[in-house]
Amino acid sequence: MQSMHRPVSLFNTLTRGVELVRPGPDGQVRVYNCGPTVYNFVHIGNLRTFLFQDLLRRTLAAAGHEVRFCMNLTDVEDKIIRDSQKGLPESATNTERHGAMKALTERFTDFFLEDLDALRVGRPDVMPKATDHIPHMIALIRKLEAKGLAYAREGSVYCRIAGLPQYGCLAHLDREGMRIGSSVDADEYERDAVTDFVLWKAGKPGEPTWESPWGPGRPGWHIECSAMGIEHLGERVEIHTGGVDLIFPHHENEIAQSDGALGHAWVSQWVHGEFLMVEGEKMSKSLGNFFTLRDLREKGVDPIAFRYAIQSNHYRKLYNFSFEGLKGAENALKRIRAFRRRMEGEGAAGGGEWKEAIEPLPRIVAAREAFWSAMGDDLNTPEALAAIFTLISDLNAQDDRIALTREERDTTLAFLDEADTIFAAWPHEADTADAEVDALIEARRSAKAAKQWTEADRLRDQIKAMGIVLEDRKDGTTVWHRS
Repeated sequence: MQSMHRPVSLFNTLTRGVELVRPGPDGQVRVYNCGPTVYNFVHIGNLRTFLFQDLLRRTLAAAGHEVRFCMNLTDVEDKIIRDSQKGLPESATNTERHGAMKALTERFTDFFLEDLDALRVGRPDVMPKATDHIPHMIALIRKLEAKGLAYAREGSVYCRIAGLPQYGCLAHLDREGMRIGSSVDADEYERDAVTDFVLWKAGKPGEPTWESPWGPGRPGWHIECSAMGIEHLGERVEIHTGGVDLIFPHHENEIAQSDGALGHAWVSQWVHGEFLMVEGEKMSKSLGNFFTLRDLREKGVDPIAFRYAIQSNHYRKLYNFSFEGLKGAENALKRIRAFRRRMEGEGAAGGGEWKEAIEPLPRIVAAREAFWSAMGDDLNTPEALAAIFTLISDLNAQDDRIALTREERDTTLAFLDEADTIFAAWPHEADTADAEVDALIEARRSAKAAKQWTEADRLRDQIKAMGIVLEDRKDGTTVWHRS
């Protein structure tokens, strides 16, 4: 069931309004996503952001848009240098320092990609590394210098925000209270300490460096994304995303340096995902509520249940993660998957006409329209999923009394598969575990047909031990779901 080109609107942090996504002149929607700083395992709060970005990309594609999706890897930054240089002697060469940094970042890049795969997060079209784009960063800084928007001081280079009247537009800062004119080397700071921010950092003892027109040094964090985004997506980008923690200073500074260098707005829509709490509290190692995906899997959590739990909540709403909430997500997925298996079957004989019978095909069409109306309205996943569950209730009740036709079942399956191109949580291709269950059910059916009751009971017990609940129906078919 291929959808037409459907409208999708998103909340723009810059304007604080919900706006229609408009492709570029070539028909593409270019999306730049701030990726991870690869010095440690990403935690589940980070993963919420990457799941939101995946949801956005999948929704745009399912709506008929051609999407070019770029997510960077930050592989040079203060924390990376801090962790990678530990244990190196003061006499270590620059080459050795670069090697230590690369070893650390490549290791955690691999772990990050494993997490994405476990969560069925699609790989970006391009995933640039900051260290591969140092010349692009230097060139962008030189453009800012030529326009009087950057200045060098003692081997470092700073962006002059006094020359940028739009500075503060994304975070909606009060420029009257900002300390404009001072400069700071820190990549992160509070919004009441707004200063000229660093574009290039002069080299310090014990740090890896690159050669530049200002002497040996390394890029500041903010210039990295601008340089990589412009290089891979061009001088006009439709959507830039990230977590709300990046609005200031990172994205504010991206706007300053990108728009300043280009002479026009680089990004049309800035879209941000909210924070994740754990059991009602901010995630913290000191509180013992700091989790990575590996931690969850060690506790027996299905990564796809975690994916569903995150995506069933609106991306702009604070999400309170809890293990009890994960159980609810697992039960919701069981219901959808059981319904899908029911639609794959031929249906029971039914109980004849009854006064509350519905017309299934128009009902499916209405559910699909409700689903897309919700997804097109700032990715309203709770409403979109509500449309699916209401349809499940209606069609299950109908099928109990008047068996759905093959056409009605296939139309339902097509809608479920279309929705799953976005949620990636109830795929129609049976996985290895499902195939094993189906094989055991077929073996049990054959044993019953041959009146081999002992073998049939043994197979049923084996299936039950796998956490599978069987439902033998009147027409001789068997449907199943996980307990």
